[in-house]
Amino acid sequence: MRKFLTAAFFALFIVGILTAQKTKNNLSPTAGIFYRKHLSPNFAFRGNLLVGQLKDEDRFYTAPDWREERNFSFETFLTEVALRVEWDILGKWRFRRGIDTSVYTLNKHTQYSLVNGFKRSIAPYIFVGGGGLASAAKAKMNYPRLEAAQQPLEIKEDLNNAKSLRITPTLSFGGGVHFDIAPRFVLGAELNANLPFTDYLDGISIAGNPKKRDWFWFGGLTLGFRLGANDRDRDGVKDKNDKCPDIPGSIGTNGCPDVDHDGVADREDDCPHKKGIRALAGCPVKDADEDGVPDVDDQCPIVAGLAQFQGCPDTDGDGIEDRADSCKTVAGIAQFNGCPDTDGDGIEDKLDACPTEQGPAEYYYGCPVRDTDNDGVEDKLDACLLVKGKVEFNGCPDSDNDGLEDKLDPCPNIPGPKENRGCPVVEKKDREKLELAVKAVKFETGKAVLKAESSKILTDIADILTRYPYYNLRLEGHTDSQGKDESNLLLSEKRAQSCADFLAAKGIAKTRFLAKGFGETKPVADNKTAAGRTKNRRVEFELVLPE
Repeated sequence: MRKFLTAAFFALFIVGILTAQKTKNNLSPTAGIFYRKHLSPNFAFRGNLLVGQLKDEDRFYTAPDWREERNFSFETFLTEVALRVEWDILGKWRFRRGIDTSVYTLNKHTQYSLVNGFKRSIAPYIFVGGGGLASAAKAKMNYPRLEAAQQPLEIKEDLNNAKSLRITPTLSFGGGVHFDIAPRFVLGAELNANLPFTDYLDGISIAGNPKKRDWFWFGGLTLGFRLGANDRDRDGVKDKNDKCPDIPGSIGTNGCPDVDHDGVADREDDCPHKKGIRALAGCPVKDADEDGVPDVDDQCPIVAGLAQFQGCPDTDGDGIEDRADSCKTVAGIAQFNGCPDTDGDGIEDKLDACPTEQGPAEYYYGCPVRDTDNDGVEDKLDACLLVKGKVEFNGCPDSDNDGLEDKLDPCPNIPGPKENRGCPVVEKKDREKLELAVKAVKFETGKAVLKAESSKILTDIADILTRYPYYNLRLEGHTDSQGKDESNLLLSEKRAQSCADFLAAKGIAKTRFLAKGFGETKPVADNKTAAGRTKNRRVEFELVLPE
């Protein structure tokens, strides 16, 4: 740190700019004193006290004409106290160059400049600041051609307002230059503009220009004297505490230089041009993969990684290091060792049949529950996936609502009892006709030719089949035991088929007939008697439901 205390031993000139024009006649002497304290080679705070005088007269101006008529003059005594911030433009560079040097080898790695004497330097600077200004103006203004009673009211009001002492805030800015003339003495030149928050600096406002505040320039020379203990290398560390008193350094290294700013003085630093740590004599920690994790702590020393994983990588950035990540290139979650669950249904994608749609694990392998036919039975459990059905039949329909699902109901559109497989029971009168047909259907002896008398009963059977379209007709032909077995079997088949052909001729579909002959194998009476043989020669008719 450097401190400057400068007293103004010279008469300092002030230029008061109170009108639109300037002349050499309005220059006035002023003196001041200031105290400057550097916080760094570039920046400083400065306290400033200025005492001086401003004056001017209309007679120094040739135009406009109203100046001559107004005959205005003023004299203002002012005192300013201000605080400023200064910026040393050359800063640290000037500080380093401010001394004569010669080469000096500090250790095997570094050479430094050794102080050999004082060297003059120039330091330009700029500043900005503010403070308070106390002023008292004495103004004179009259019109020679007018009597006092006839002068404008503005003049009288301004002259009355200007009699009192005014204290007002002020802003200032400007610049200057310092020149080192000796180790402790500094010569300077400075110019700044002062902007008080008042329009009565010259004693008038209303009769002058009330829309603009008064302001003035200050320009002059300064002489400064440096304070503080001996500091030959001017690095801010007193010589008695400076372990390198002839070489500029830093406070943190007791006045010795630290080129790489690692907190280890260069004379103790084995790597003075590389920032390191004290534990390694100022050398940097080795980090082969340059991931910021020292090799000694890096569990993956040749692969760049993250500090949170001891230097090991997390390629997919999912917060699970690659060593524990089963899906290293795809971001996932810890629950599945770094593998993803895209739809968030708790089933990892590789086991999820529908990885982008949420669904339960039970039965569906991560797919959503679906009910394609909207029957309240989910597809997985629906035995009739595309047909709307009932829950009790696993999604299959019961169209006639008879309590039997359609696929088991030969009569799916006509209700019937379960005992009859969901079909209506054949009426008693119709069963009686079928029983009658056994006796009423007659054939010519030894032939399969129907007798005419059989036409009536067969026509009734055709009518029954028409009224029971969901039933089929089983026709079984039988003979007596007269004749050969083969002949009787063939004859029984032909007689059953003759009845079927008759019914087909009545418009009954042939697919509804189940005609078969049994010959003499199923007698219902004794073939030893004529009456018994007559009963055995028959065709039986039975309505049956499709299998």
